[in-house]
Amino acid sequence: MSINLSKTLLALTVCAAINPTAFASQLEEVVVTAQKHSQGVNDIGITVNAFTGEQLKEAGVVSAEDVAAFTPGLTVNETAATGVPLYTIRGVGFQDYSTAASSTVGLYFDEVAIPYTVMSRGVLFDVQRVEVLKGPQGDLYGRNTTAGQINFISNKPSEEFEAGFTFGYDSYDVKDLEGFVSGAVSEGINARLALKTTQSSEGWQKSLTRDDELGEKDTLALRTLWDFSLNEQANLLLNLHYTKDDSDNRANTAYAGTEAGLATDFAAPYKGLDQYILPTGAMFGQTPPWYSTGDNEAADWSNTYTNPRTGQTWNIRPRRDNELKGASIKLNWDFDAFSLNSITAYDEFERTEANDWDGMAIVDSSNINSTDLEVFSQELRLSGQSDQLLWIAGLYYSSDEMSESYHYFMGDSLFGEGSIPFGINPFAAAPILELETKYTQETESAAIFGHLEWQATEQLRLTAGARYTRETRDWAGCTFDAGDGSLANFLNTSFGASLAPGACGTIDDDPASPNYIFGVIGGPDINNAFHVFSDEIEAKKWMGKLGVDYDINDDILWYASYSKGFKSGGFNGANSNATSQLKPYGEEQLTALETGIKATLLDNTLQLNLAAFWYDYEDKQEQDTAVTFVGNIAGLTNVPESRINGAELDMQWLPAEGLTVNLGVAYLDTLVEQWQAVDRANSVWPNTVYRDASGIELAQSPEWTYNGMVKYEWSLADNLMMDVALDFSYQDQTSGGVAPEDATEDYSLLNLRMGVGRDDGNWRVMLWARNLTDEYYYPAAYQGGNGPYVRSAGLPRHYGLNFSYNF
Repeated sequence: MSINLSKTLLALTVCAAINPTAFASQLEEVVVTAQKHSQGVNDIGITVNAFTGEQLKEAGVVSAEDVAAFTPGLTVNETAATGVPLYTIRGVGFQDYSTAASSTVGLYFDEVAIPYTVMSRGVLFDVQRVEVLKGPQGDLYGRNTTAGQINFISNKPSEEFEAGFTFGYDSYDVKDLEGFVSGAVSEGINARLALKTTQSSEGWQKSLTRDDELGEKDTLALRTLWDFSLNEQANLLLNLHYTKDDSDNRANTAYAGTEAGLATDFAAPYKGLDQYILPTGAMFGQTPPWYSTGDNEAADWSNTYTNPRTGQTWNIRPRRDNELKGASIKLNWDFDAFSLNSITAYDEFERTEANDWDGMAIVDSSNINSTDLEVFSQELRLSGQSDQLLWIAGLYYSSDEMSESYHYFMGDSLFGEGSIPFGINPFAAAPILELETKYTQETESAAIFGHLEWQATEQLRLTAGARYTRETRDWAGCTFDAGDGSLANFLNTSFGASLAPGACGTIDDDPASPNYIFGVIGGPDINNAFHVFSDEIEAKKWMGKLGVDYDINDDILWYASYSKGFKSGGFNGANSNATSQLKPYGEEQLTALETGIKATLLDNTLQLNLAAFWYDYEDKQEQDTAVTFVGNIAGLTNVPESRINGAELDMQWLPAEGLTVNLGVAYLDTLVEQWQAVDRANSVWPNTVYRDASGIELAQSPEWTYNGMVKYEWSLADNLMMDVALDFSYQDQTSGGVAPEDATEDYSLLNLRMGVGRDDGNWRVMLWARNLTDEYYYPAAYQGGNGPYVRSAGLPRHYGLNFSYNF
C-alpha cells in the first residue's frame, strides 16, 4: 500500500474524531499494574499503551515482536541473522546482535524479568493484557533499562469453571490451536491450564535459484498456574511454563546496494560473484539471479555446507530448536499495616539454531548458535496505603549464566575461497573456512528501591522513587579455529605461529600486555599472543523519578515527570580477530523530562492522551567498527552525547452505537550531538582513523509512526452479533544510524477482519486478511555478514479463518 493511501486513512480517522454523532456506549478503562499496584491506565501520570488479551488475539498478535505494529514509538528489528530481536522505544535501543547483549527495553512475563531478548520469542497466548511503558522505569522494576518496559500478564485461575479453545487456519497452511481450562481443584485451590500449538508443513519464502520453500512451523507452549489460598490474608501463585519451537527461521534477500543509495552493489566480493563482475566471467555484466527487490516471498539460503578440508557436511538450513522451561512462585500476604509480595523465578533456555546471513545459496555467511541460559531472580516488596500516602519498598536480586558456541561458516566469502578468483591475499593463499566463537557470561544484579505516591490535595498527587543498583558481569571468550585448521593455518602463515586445529585464534593487540602480538612475534612465545580474553565489569548507580499529577477536573489529568535510568555495560559476543574488539563497552544513562494530558471527553466516549518528552542520552551503547588484522568488522562502543525529542497521541473513541475508532501517533526527532566514530573506509589495522559522526539520526528511530483501527459491530439476529474491523499501521523510513546499510524504507500495512458470533461470547467465527494490499516491506536491512547487502522482508498478503468456542 502506498503512503498516500495510509495518510488518507489517517485523515479520515481524524476527521471522524471531530465530527461526533450520537453516543450509545462508554469506554471501559483497562486496569494496569504499571506502578506495582492496580490503577486505571488513564489515572496515572506515565505513558502506557495497554492492550487486552482479546484485542491482541483479534489483531493476530502471536509473539512479543508483533506488539510493535500496534504501539507507536516501539520498533522491533534485527541487525544480523542470529535469532536475536532488538527492541527500541522512542529511539532508545541497542543495535547489537549478540545473544549476550542486554536490551534497553525491559521484558517482563508475569512480573519476572527476561534479561535476554532471545528468550522472548516464544508464542504469546492466554494473555490477560500487555502493557508498554515508555521512558525509564528504574524505581520499580528489576533490571536496569533506559527505554521502558513491556509487561506481559497471563490470565489467572478462576474459582468458577471456565474452558475454551480457538482454532485457526491460514492461506499458508498454518494451523493454530489454543485452549484453556480453569476452575477450582479443591477448596482453596484454583488452577488454570493453557496451551497453544502452531503447525505447518508448508513455507512462505521461495528460493530464487531452485525449487525450495522455507517457513515450516512447529511450536508448542504450555502454562499452568495454581492459586493456593493459604488463609484469608495470603495466597500463593505457582506458574509453570514450557515452550518448544522447532520451526524454520526467516531467510534474507540479497539486493544491489546501489538501489538503496549505497556506494556499491556489495560490501565485498564473494565466490560466484566473479562470474558476473569479472570480464572473464561466463555471465559478465548480467544481474546475479539471487538479487531481488519488490517480492516479499523471494529469498535464498544454503541448506548444507561441506568443508573441503575435513569432508564434514553441516546442516545449515535456517531452522531453530529452542526450548524454554521455567517456574515462578509469587506470595501475596496482607497484614494490618502493610502487604508483603515475594516473587521467586527460575528459567532455563536452550537453543541450537541455524541462520543464513547472506540471502544466497552460497556460504558467504551462515551460522549455528548453540546457547544455554539459566536465569534466577528474587524480588521482595513491602507496600502500604493510607488515605493520602501509598508506599512501596523492595529488594531485588538476579543471577544468570550464559554459555554460547557461535559456529560461523564463511567458505565462499572474501576471507575464504571467494578470495581466490579475485586474487585477494593473504586469504587466497590461506582461506578461512569456519570459525568457532565460544564465550561464557555470568551476571549478578542486586538492587534496593522505594516508591512514594502522596495525595497532597484532592487534585494534586506527587510521586517520588529511587533505586540503587549494583551489577557485575564476568565474561570470557575467544574465536577458535573450528577444528578444520583453516584459521590456524591463516594465523600461522601470517605470524609464524604454530597453532593446532581447534586453537584459540584471537590476537592480543594490547601494547601493555606481556603477550602483545608485536612483542612476541618472531620469538618462541608467539603462540601466547593467541588466547582467551576475560574481564569483569561492575556498575553502581542511583536512578529515580519525580512526578506530579494534577486533576484539572474529574475528566482531565495533567502530569509531568523527571526521571533517570541507566543500563550497565557489556561485552561483544561477535566473532573476534583481536582482544581490543572484546574490551567492554560502558554503561549508558538517560535523563528524561515528560509532560502530558489524559482527557476523558464527550460523556466518557472519547479518551485522548497526549505526551511530549525530551531525552538527554549519555554514552549510548551503539554498534561501530572494529579495525582488525583481517579487516574492519563488527565492534561496539559508546556515543558520548545524543538527544531525543518527541510527542505522542493515543485516542480511543466511540462516536456512535457499535462504532469504535482508535488512533495512535508518535513523532521522533533524534540527533547524535557528539561522536568520533571509526572511519571504516580509511582505517587499516593497526591504525584506526576516526570521523565526526555528530549530526546523524539514531538508528531505528522513524520520524513518524502511527496506527489505527475502525470497527463497527451490530446485531445480526437474536443473540448474534457481527463486526467488521479495519486496522492500519505506518512506519517512517529509518537512517540506520552510523551504518547506512541498516536503513529501511517507510511502509504501511492494512489488515481487515470480519466476525460473527453469539453476543454472550459463547462462540465466534472470524475471517481475516493481513497486509491486504500486499505491501513489499522490510523491517530490517543490514550487511549480510561479509559481502552482500540484505533485507529481511515481512509477510505478504495472507488470510485465514479463526473459530472460538467457550464452554
